[in-house]
Amino acid sequence: MPVNKGDIKKMYIYKTKIRLFHTDAAGLIFYSNLFNLAYECYEEFLEKTDFSISKIINEGKFLIPVVHTEADYIKPIRLEDKIEIQLKPDNIGKSSYKLNYDFLNESGKKAANVKTVHVMISAKDYKPVRIPEKFLIILKALNL
Repeated sequence: MPVNKGDIKKMYIYKTKIRLFHTDAAGLIFYSNLFNLAYECYEEFLEKTDFSISKIINEGKFLIPVVHTEADYIKPIRLEDKIEIQLKPDNIGKSSYKLNYDFLNESGKKAANVKTVHVMISAKDYKPVRIPEKFLIILKALNL
């Protein structure tokens, strides 16, 4: 499904609830699941564009691996908390881009932040390639 620049908001918002499998024995989010939720948000975002993960893989032209991640835990995220993840690009280069995910609790306070760096590479030789113009437009529209 093609996306028109006018249809894209300044950020992508993903809402979810913290489930038991997201947490540790204390009922707090287990650290690696913060990354899983960020990636879930990213996949949902891509599904709403012309670049779903399955389409990218099936076309076999390029891949977009994550090459760096980092996270900051600011407030506890607990079992059954309803959270909102706000996805925004942080930096867009020629073949890579950095995404910023703010995790907000039900009070609208920032509870965590995840950053990921993605590199667009050829599916044939794994060498960096330029971000396709259509994908660039989608990323830049989020950065208004």
